[in-house]
Amino acid sequence: MKRNLILSMVACLFLVGALNAQDQQPQQNMQQRMQQRIDDLKKELVLTKDQNTKFDVIYKEATEKVTAAREAAGDDREAMRAKMTELNKDRDAKIIKILTPDQVKKFNDYNAKQAAARAARGGGGGGGGR
Repeated sequence: MKRNLILSMVACLFLVGALNAQDQQPQQNMQQRMQQRIDDLKKELVLTKDQNTKFDVIYKEATEKVTAAREAAGDDREAMRAKMTELNKDRDAKIIKILTPDQVKKFNDYNAKQAAARAARGGGGGGGGR
């Protein structure tokens, strides 16, 4: 009897630990996916050193605006979606200004592929399918 109780307690501890780790994982995965997307995009565009610096500044600024918008929107998902669309358009317009015409074509192609992949997964705009 005591043995079963101890085994149950140990199992509960592992379960709580696993659930806690799972709660932290989506945020980390989102950041990792975003960094991977940025790295892939930079590789695709073959940026100059100057463009690379400007690109990083634009994305850093955009990330800060997204974080502020998420905090401001609270639970209003529609408001968040509208704000994210606006912020993404603003970010992309700034990126396009620093690119050559050939890079703009690659940038647009890359974004179209990403949108098609999201649609195939059933995900939405910026928030995914949750």
